[in-house]
Amino acid sequence: MRFIAAAALLCACANSPETRELAPRTVEIRGELVASRSATLIAPFDATVKHVSVREGAPVHAGDLLVELSNAEVEHNVAVARAQVQWAQAQQKPAANPGVAHASAIAERKKAKRDRYRALYATHDITLQELEDAENDYSAALRDLGNMTAAPRTSNVELERARADETLAGERQQSLVLHAPIDGVVTRLDATDGRSVAPREVLAEITALGNLEARAEVDPDLLRVIRPGLSAEVRIMTVPPKVILDKVAYVVPYRADHRASVVVNIANSDASLQPGTPVMLTIRTQ
Repeated sequence: MRFIAAAALLCACANSPETRELAPRTVEIRGELVASRSATLIAPFDATVKHVSVREGAPVHAGDLLVELSNAEVEHNVAVARAQVQWAQAQQKPAANPGVAHASAIAERKKAKRDRYRALYATHDITLQELEDAENDYSAALRDLGNMTAAPRTSNVELERARADETLAGERQQSLVLHAPIDGVVTRLDATDGRSVAPREVLAEITALGNLEARAEVDPDLLRVIRPGLSAEVRIMTVPPKVILDKVAYVVPYRADHRASVVVNIANSDASLQPGTPVMLTIRTQ
């Protein structure tokens, strides 16, 4: 009974445009090669293309410079943020005061007098009152010196806030320099020197060609008999055609906006195969 049900299911799908029955335990599905990894680079905000370092079709490695943008407001904000940090740091340093050296000299003389009076008091050559007066004079001199070298006029919180603003402005500036996020080939480039770009406008696309996928859409009912691990023959419609024997890597379930899909991984280390090439998948369902 199970065999009859599977055969009936395959026959029911025989007239669909993408599948037909070859044998009781075999299904053939039309599909195409697609990139397993790709990346899109977009403009973070309004900007002008300052320099383009690549061309379409060029191979790139992750981290390679692709496009540099410029934005006058961002650059102005960076300059302002740096100036705020410098100002906050300067405010934490005591202001130059010509009286500091004089007050320091007075404090040193008062200290020397205090030390001398301590020695004289130990030998009973001066009174306790004279020693206390010398101690008080030294303390007063230290207070005067301390007032001239007062604590920072800005708090650490204000300095940290200025540094945070500088970091944020720097990150916005860095976002104007676009690097390749993956190894691959530049398959789209819409940036030219001097061109104005809008926020979220696509400037470049990178496609990884080292590994592709043979992907074919199927009727959701076929997922009852197609599952990961089944043997699959992939006929790639190149000139001449290329046949690869592998297994179903995974199955994408049906979604409201997309049909179910069957995927077979295809190694493409020499980049000889290209996305969009038609394929025919022959899957043994048992």
